Amino acid sequence: MKPSSAVTSLALACALLAACQPQPGILYTTNGADFDTMSLTDAEGDCEGRGRVAYLTWWGQRAQQGCWMRERGEIVGRFPGAQERRVPVGEFQRTELAAYRGETLD
Repeated sequence: MKPSSAVTSLALACALLAACQPQPGILYTTNGADFDTMSLTDAEGDCEGRGRVAYLTWWGQRAQQGCWMRERGEIVGRFPGAQERRVPVGEFQRTELAAYRGETLD
């Protein structure tokens, strides 16, 4: 019995999705005095414990990936080769994705 084209297409789509590693969705962003943008996601990545993936960009340069976690009233970002960044929670703006999901930093 030959598999139908729909079954073949479904198997191919599943294989492609499994092979893809899409970028995590950005939930919160802020701008800083010594960096352009810090973006927070809900992806775990290689972060330890409660840490989640974050991106830090400087003007005209590509993003550096690190980890973030909330400590009291601050978001602490840790990025390889850079000093720890501490930003008050209130300085982050929620993205449309975070609003859609009902996410908060509280």
